[in-house]
Amino acid sequence: MRRQRFQRLLLLLLVGVCAFARLCAAETGKLVVHVQDLQQRPIEGVEVAIDGVVDSGVTGSDGKAVLALGNSAKEGDSVSLSLLHSPQGQDLVMATPWDGRVAVPPFADEAENFVKIVVIERGDKDALGTARVLAALTAKINRENAPRSSDGSGTYGNPQEALNATAKQYGFGPTELDEHIRAWGARTDDPYEAGLAALYERNYPEASWHFQTSFKWLESRLAGDRKPVEADQRAVADASFFLGSSLFGEGKFRESVEAYRRRLKLTPDDPRVLNNLGLSLTRASDYATAVPLYRQALAIDEKTLGPSHPQVAADLNDLAGLLKAKGDYGGAEALYRQALAIDEKALGPEDPAVATDLNNLAGLLSIKGNKADAEPLYQRALGIDEKAFGTDSPSVGATLNNWSALEKANRDYAAAEKLSRRALAIHENALGQDDPNVAVDLNNLAGILLAKGDYAGAEQAFRRALAINEKALGPDHPEVATILNELSDVLQGNGESAGAEQLCRRALAIDERTYGPDDPTVAAVLSKLAGLLENRGDYTGAEPLYRRALAIDEKVFGPDHPRVAEKLTSLAGLLIARGDYAGAEPFLRRVLTTDEKEFGPDDPRVAHDLSNLAGILSEQGNYAGAEPLLSRALAIDEKANGPDNPRVAFDLSNLAGNQEAEGNYGGAEPLLRRALAIDEKALGLNNSETKVIRNNLDKLLANAAKQGKN
Repeated sequence: MRRQRFQRLLLLLLVGVCAFARLCAAETGKLVVHVQDLQQRPIEGVEVAIDGVVDSGVTGSDGKAVLALGNSAKEGDSVSLSLLHSPQGQDLVMATPWDGRVAVPPFADEAENFVKIVVIERGDKDALGTARVLAALTAKINRENAPRSSDGSGTYGNPQEALNATAKQYGFGPTELDEHIRAWGARTDDPYEAGLAALYERNYPEASWHFQTSFKWLESRLAGDRKPVEADQRAVADASFFLGSSLFGEGKFRESVEAYRRRLKLTPDDPRVLNNLGLSLTRASDYATAVPLYRQALAIDEKTLGPSHPQVAADLNDLAGLLKAKGDYGGAEALYRQALAIDEKALGPEDPAVATDLNNLAGLLSIKGNKADAEPLYQRALGIDEKAFGTDSPSVGATLNNWSALEKANRDYAAAEKLSRRALAIHENALGQDDPNVAVDLNNLAGILLAKGDYAGAEQAFRRALAINEKALGPDHPEVATILNELSDVLQGNGESAGAEQLCRRALAIDERTYGPDDPTVAAVLSKLAGLLENRGDYTGAEPLYRRALAIDEKVFGPDHPRVAEKLTSLAGLLIARGDYAGAEPFLRRVLTTDEKEFGPDDPRVAHDLSNLAGILSEQGNYAGAEPLLSRALAIDEKANGPDNPRVAFDLSNLAGNQEAEGNYGGAEPLLRRALAIDEKALGLNNSETKVIRNNLDKLLANAAKQGKN
C-alpha cells in the first residue's frame, strides 16, 4: 500500500456514546446498552450480557437493555459484552465494538450514560461494503494474529486460521472476506484503517507508519475535547494497541512496550493489553517488569470469568511461557499442566485449545530432556489438530515442527527431518512460498540437516529462509539476525571462517540495536562469535567475548541459571583449548552443580557435564577420577535415550578413550565396536561422527597390535 497525504481523516467510531436526551434512567451499578443496525435503527429482542455476570437483558422496542454490572464495576471500567440470543427469525452478530469491550459511562449524566453496539445479520453481503464492518473484522483478525508466546516459539498467530474463524463467525467465505479486506485497504484514505489493512497483510513498517499518523491526530483531537469523549479515547486506545502489535512485528520490542503502555493508561484493566505488554517486555528481556503484568491479567480474568474459564487457561499459558523463558522450568510446568486441565474440562479433550496446551507442555518437557513424556503429547496434539482442521492445516504443521525439534534434540535426525519436511510442505501450500512462517520451517530444517552433517542442504535452506525474511521483514529484523547466526555455523563447518565471522558480526549488530548491549540475546551471539574466533585459534580475541556474554547472563539471570552454565561451559572450553585445565575445572564443576540442581541428577544435560569434567581430568592424567564420571554419564544416557541412541555411542567412545589411555585395550575395544554399530545404524556409514569412531577403533587396534595386547 502506498503512503498518502491524508486530506481528510475519517475517524472510525468503534464504540459510540449516544447523546440523545430521551434515555432509559441511569442507575448506579447498571449499564444501559443500545443495540442498533448499520442504519442506526433500534433492534428489539436481542439478549445481551456482560461477560462474567450471570444476569442478562433483552432489548425493548427502543433497542435498549439494562444490564447489572458486577459488584466491583465502577465508572470508567472496561467490561466485555456478548450477544446471547437474536430475535426470532434473525441471526445477529456484533460488528462494533470489534472486541466487545466498552467503558462504563458516568452514572450521573443521563445524557451520556449508555453505550451503543452495532449488529449485522450473519452472512449479510451488504455489510462487506461498509468500512466500519470491514475495519472491525480486520481488527479481530489482527488481534488473533498478534504474537502470543512469551518464550519466542511460534511468535505469531496462524493468519489463515484467524481469517477462517472470523469469516465463519460472521457467515462469510474466507476468500470472499479476504478479497473485500484487501480491496478496502487499497482504497481507504483513513490512516487507522490503512494501518489495519497493512497489519493484516503483515506489512509491519507500513502499518506502524499509518498507526503513528493516526495516533498523533487522534491524540490532538482528544486533547481538544472539553471533557473526555469515550469514542475518542477508544480510538486512541485501538491505535495504540495495533501500533504495539506492528512494532512488535518489526522486532522493535522496546518501542512496542511504549505503545502498549499508552493503551494501558486508557484501559488499565484490559487483560489482553496486559498480556501483550508482558510479551513485549519479555522479548526485551525485562522479565522482572513482565511478571506482575501477566499475574495481573490472570487475576482479572479469574475474578471476572472464574478460575475454570478457558481464557484463564490462556493466561496461564502466557505466564508459563515467561517462566520458561526465564529458565524456571518447574514453575512453567505446573502452570502448563493447570491450563491443560482447565481446557480439557471446559472444552473437552478434543478441542484445538487442548492441542495448544499439549504442544506447550511437550515443548517444555523436551527442553528438560524428557522425551518419553513429551512424544505422546505431541502425538495427541497432532491427532486433535488433524481431526479439527485437516491433515494439511498450518496448525498441524506447527505441531510437526515442534515434534521435529524433540527428535533433533534426541539425535534421531531421520525422524526429525521427516517431520520437518512435512511441516514445510504444509506451510508452503497453505501460506505461500514466501511467508515468514515458511522461513521458520526452513530454519528448523536447516538446523536438522546441519546436525546430520549435510552442509550443502543446510546452507540452501538457511539462505532461502534468509531471503524470505529479508524481503518480508527487512534486513535489520531480529529474525534475520537469528538466521545469520545459524548460517554462520554452516560456513564454519565448510571452512569458510571469514564468511562465518562476517555473518555473525552482522547478527550481533542487529541484535545490539534491537535489544541493547546487555541483553541475553546479545550474549548468545557474543558466545557464537567467540566460538568462531576460538576455532581458528584466536584465543585472545575470543576470551573477552566469552567473558562479556557470561557477565550479561549472570546479571540478568543470576549466577546459578542454566544459561549461565552454558556460558561457563564455553569459557571453560576456551581455557581447555589453551591448556589451562586447572582454570577450566572450577567452571565445569560449577556447571555440574547448577544443572544437577536445575534438572536433577539423571538428566541428559548432567551426563554432558560429567563428560566434560571427565575430559579435563583425563587430560591431566587423572584417569581414575574420570572413569566413574564417564560411567555415570553412560548410565544416564542409556536410561534417558535407550541403548541404541547416538548419544550413548558418544559416551561409549569417551569411556573407551579413557580406558585406552590407561592401557586397557581389551576393555576399550568392545566399547568402540558397540559405539560404531550404534552410529552406523542411526546416522549412516558416511556420517562424520561415524567416521570418527571408526577411525578411533582402527587406531586402537593398531596400537594394541603394536603392544601385543589384543
